Amino acid sequence: MSLIKRISASITTSLDNAVRKVENHDAVIDAALKESQRAAARTRVRLARVLKDGKNLEARRDELAAATGQWTERAKKVANKDEARALECLRRRKECETQARSLQDAIVRHGELEARITSNLKKIEARIAEVSQQRNVMRSRQSVSEAMRVINNVEGVACGEIEDTFDRWEINLSESEVMFGGASASDSLDTAFAQEEDEETLRAELADLLDNDGEVS
Repeated sequence: MSLIKRISASITTSLDNAVRKVENHDAVIDAALKESQRAAARTRVRLARVLKDGKNLEARRDELAAATGQWTERAKKVANKDEARALECLRRRKECETQARSLQDAIVRHGELEARITSNLKKIEARIAEVSQQRNVMRSRQSVSEAMRVINNVEGVACGEIEDTFDRWEINLSESEVMFGGASASDSLDTAFAQEEDEETLRAELADLLDNDGEVS
């Protein structure tokens, strides 16, 4: 089973079992996400090492290519003067070519491994993002559900308790107003005098208005 399948199967199994047994679903999802993120982090580290190994293989291939050319030039250089050395140069060139072919096969296989790990890592990261997004949606739905439950309690079962609270509040306010009744009486007296004074002012304005109207006529 590939890495991505094992991780996905592990997440799915853990979630299925935990959701049936644990009430705090958010904590279960959060734990699964953290485990998946750690697995993704380990995969990224391993991929970095694989990429580094791939670069080393390519560097060695380039070195062998350069050595092949060098042994070729050396064989040409000494061919007329020292046949034995020229033949040894060709033997060394052949060894480099053999190693280069083997190395090239290894590079191809290594490239396939890099591609497979990279693809798996992308799938893991996509799955983590998907689960994280779904968790946020579920958190929002949970908040709405809790709010509705509170509202339903206020409107239904707990409605009597709310009314009792308002009644007690009203009683307390009434008792406070009775205790400070002197101040209220004083305010009422002041208000009565103010009304009378205002009426006298209005009568004076009315009389003045009538006098002026008579003069104009």
